[in-house]
Amino acid sequence: MRNLVQEGFEDGWESAWHGKLHYAHKTGSSTQGHAGLRLLYKKDSHYGCSMKKDVTPSRHVRMAFKVKANPSWNSDSTGKTLGFADLRWKNSKGQSYAHGNRAPGPDGFSFRTWYGHTKNGELPIGMYIYHNNQKRNWGDSIPVGSIKIGGDFVLFEVEANFDEGYCRARVGGGEWVSHNIKVGENTQVVTAWLDAYYGGAAVAPKDMSMDIDEYCLLDLSPQPAEDTGPEAPAPEIDWDEIRRRVEAQKAAEEAAKVKAEETEEFSCGCGCSAIINDLVARVEALEKA
Repeated sequence: MRNLVQEGFEDGWESAWHGKLHYAHKTGSSTQGHAGLRLLYKKDSHYGCSMKKDVTPSRHVRMAFKVKANPSWNSDSTGKTLGFADLRWKNSKGQSYAHGNRAPGPDGFSFRTWYGHTKNGELPIGMYIYHNNQKRNWGDSIPVGSIKIGGDFVLFEVEANFDEGYCRARVGGGEWVSHNIKVGENTQVVTAWLDAYYGGAAVAPKDMSMDIDEYCLLDLSPQPAEDTGPEAPAPEIDWDEIRRRVEAQKAAEEAAKVKAEETEEFSCGCGCSAIINDLVARVEALEKA
């Protein structure tokens, strides 16, 4: 597993991204650090934010972020927000597939977090996916759960596995909701996407906002084994040194044996051996002096 993006929206965060902030701005509403990002939808507008960041290509990713709908929120249409994509594949007009009602053909993919009509103080959220087997030109919408308007931050998680053919999501650590997908063999997630779009065709009926924090995108694809370089050659065996040591050990053992035999010659069994041995030791000491 490898971290592709870890964004906390602190000072200067936008310098690592490209696109348009539109009405999005920093806010003191956050889950960690000093700031989060407020996605503001202005009355009679579609866009709240459209920022992208290039990432290392992957066919198996997990995205997570914290989100809360502020008390001003009262959506009367569906819309999209944070996600990831492969928008490299374009038609003859230079328009990206997997976006803007253009189905992938065959490569291209996009995931964005879907939201629905506010109902009974709850905002439904889920998955909005462009892929090869989508049912409509404008992609598949899959409700997953909901968050309370004016409530605390809630964790939203998504996993997309292109080779296994699924995308799944959950809200607040609840049950996973899975959706089958199909993508081209060259399709990979190459873009992290901070999107905020109201509609379809509808525009925001009034100013409303949601706050996000701790956006992360992880690569779950198998990682190549770390190259530690060529193996160090085994040390050469010095057989001559081993032979010298063996011979020295044998010589030491032989000398010890001879000394033991000489000592035994002075032992007569009558108790005088200790005196004789002492005399031998004294003579040896005088010879060395």
